Amino acid sequence: MIVPIAHAGHWLVNVLYVAPLLVVIGVLAWQSMKDRRRVKQSGEPIARRPPTEPPPA
Repeated sequence: MIVPIAHAGHWLVNVLYVAPLLVVIGVLAWQSMKDRRRVKQSGEPIARRPPTEPPPA
């Protein structure tokens, strides 16, 4: 038995609102993977912030 998808047009409109967000998340994930791969292959240390000193009492 085939189940019809009711109001597919409504789903498409909602997907159009979510699509740009998914593209941005995808681009950020891709860039993060590329950066990790570059650091791993080059052997350079990961840049980290120095520890902060506690405020004077």
